[in-house]
Amino acid sequence: MEKTVVYARVSTKRQETQGYSIGAQNKFLRKYAAQNNFVIVKEFVDSETARKLGRTKFNEMLKFLKKHKSVNHIIVEKTDRLLRNMKDYHTIEQMIKNDGLSVHLVKENSYLSKDSHTGEMFIFGIKSLMAKNHSDNSAEESRKGMMEKAMQGIYPSCAPYGYMNVREGDKKIIKPRPDEASFVREIFELYGTGSYSLQQVRKMMLAKGMRTRKGNRFLKSKIEGILKNDFYIGAFDWKDFRCEHASHKPLVSKKLFWKVQNMLSSGKKNKSRKGMFPYSGLMTCGVCGCALTGEIKKEKYIYYRCTRSKGNCKQPSIKQELLDKEFEAILEKIHITEDIQQKIMQGLRESFKDNSKDFEETVDRIEKRLKQIRIWMRDSYMDKLKGNITEEEWREHNELWRAEKDELSAKLATLEKDDESFLEKADLILELAKNASQLFKRADAPKKHKILKLMVSNCIYKNGNIDLELRLPFSLILKTSKSGKWCA
Repeated sequence: MEKTVVYARVSTKRQETQGYSIGAQNKFLRKYAAQNNFVIVKEFVDSETARKLGRTKFNEMLKFLKKHKSVNHIIVEKTDRLLRNMKDYHTIEQMIKNDGLSVHLVKENSYLSKDSHTGEMFIFGIKSLMAKNHSDNSAEESRKGMMEKAMQGIYPSCAPYGYMNVREGDKKIIKPRPDEASFVREIFELYGTGSYSLQQVRKMMLAKGMRTRKGNRFLKSKIEGILKNDFYIGAFDWKDFRCEHASHKPLVSKKLFWKVQNMLSSGKKNKSRKGMFPYSGLMTCGVCGCALTGEIKKEKYIYYRCTRSKGNCKQPSIKQELLDKEFEAILEKIHITEDIQQKIMQGLRESFKDNSKDFEETVDRIEKRLKQIRIWMRDSYMDKLKGNITEEEWREHNELWRAEKDELSAKLATLEKDDESFLEKADLILELAKNASQLFKRADAPKKHKILKLMVSNCIYKNGNIDLELRLPFSLILKTSKSGKWCA
């Protein structure tokens, strides 16, 4: 009898009560093991987001398999229970190829081993990529929630120095932190006199005991950052949204703030250039490992240079036009045959089938729960009218049910957006597989960034050359384009 481990996962603690329970998964996987003569030597369970790298039990499982070579099977429900990011995919792929690991995806009726055909690994890769769509979309929904909060005048992140995040009832708000707020006011007042430099203000505040929340001494740049932060007059920027009348209490007057800005200003206006640099955040310097950033020279030429955050770097800057040609040349090597197109379609169809089944099951489960809550709310109201329960008891229960009802309704809306996002990404993958180079050439800067983010990883620039890795399924498409066959 072959030895195996079993892996089960729920994305959040809440999912354990919404039909994805660990107990149900393990029961299903144990049954499969028994029917196929496997001996389960260890079970691993994760109850945390898989988008966050470093899942505790997932990593423990990989270490266990590396240590116990006689155990070379993983039994898991399906791809998106095992993987939600491409780093995990590459780790599993290497263990299949190099360590003889076998992966049993029970609900997908799929079995992967070192003897698997390249086409099977290709489809597994597509399923992994599409599984990642859910976690990406969840993050997007979280960002949308934060934007909604910002539009209501509430800063949706950690409060800056001088303020603190607090909870009042069921709301999270930002209030002044008395000790820090007094330091902030004094910084503005001292610098606003025109009698002290930034360094002098810094020394005066340090002498009075001003420290960061970690107990460190403030640098001059941090003092300048405080003076330039219009959060202290009740305004803030969040992404592309500008809030002029935030809900938090200002610490300094607008008159003093703008007086300080005039004193700090060099007279040059900064122009917003967001979205002009398609390669920012995608490349690292091959000399020192820092990020490459875009900048405009002579108000019309875009160059990319090393940020030099680790010190002086001799990597020369490069014109954006040259990077365009480099990326276009790489993408032109991808040639999709009818065979490859059919494999992509097969992988997308299977992913869509799995996603649709999950979508329908989850929607059905939520709608049944909503129906039950409505019945409880109606019956509870009738009990109140009949005098079977008090007004206070009715209100207490009703508030809990209403909160759950609102949460489930929001979940339904998120599921619908998730479904739309899945289809959009599937279409983009197919289009890029067919015609990546031409799509890239015609794209504007934001679209180029989106295409490359989907297609490439570990992009390193050094001495005029780009070294990169293609993500799935494009890496396998390129490999197949070169070899002309699907053999492993």
